[in-house]
Amino acid sequence: MSNKSSSKKAAWLLVLSICTSTAWAHHGGGTFDATKCFAFKGTIRQLAWANPHAWLYVQVQKPSGDSELWGFEFGTVGGLSRAGFRPSDFAIGTKVSVTAYANRDVTKHTGSANRLILPDGRDVAGAGIAGTAPGGGPPGAGGPPGAGGPPPGAGPAPPANCPDYQ
Repeated sequence: MSNKSSSKKAAWLLVLSICTSTAWAHHGGGTFDATKCFAFKGTIRQLAWANPHAWLYVQVQKPSGDSELWGFEFGTVGGLSRAGFRPSDFAIGTKVSVTAYANRDVTKHTGSANRLILPDGRDVAGAGIAGTAPGGGPPGAGGPPGAGGPPPGAGPAPPANCPDYQ
């Protein structure tokens, strides 16, 4: 009987480890690089308002005059909705500022958004709203970029250590 009980415990531990490793892999942000946080400015071209993560596609203007289409991962639709955001807030043609961790392969033009400033000044940031940021944040940031936001009346500012995308 003791051997049967031990086998059941081992089986449950195996199932639990598989489930938690899958969740960790999904929520770990491993696709994105904590050393590649950039500030982007551009125009919304498309919104994918769907779970598990909402995606916003922005035509990003570069200082050279060229532009690139970037996809930014946000949190869940439920998290965005609870924070008071609706799909209509992200209308095609809207000019936005986004700070995000770029994909480890920057040529993929995707990033995990940690902050987005809408033209009316609303700040899309915070738990449940931002994408799956890599752990630790950029070196020297003292926490995740955008934590706390600017002081009232100071206007939006990009998180520390996130230079403009070139």
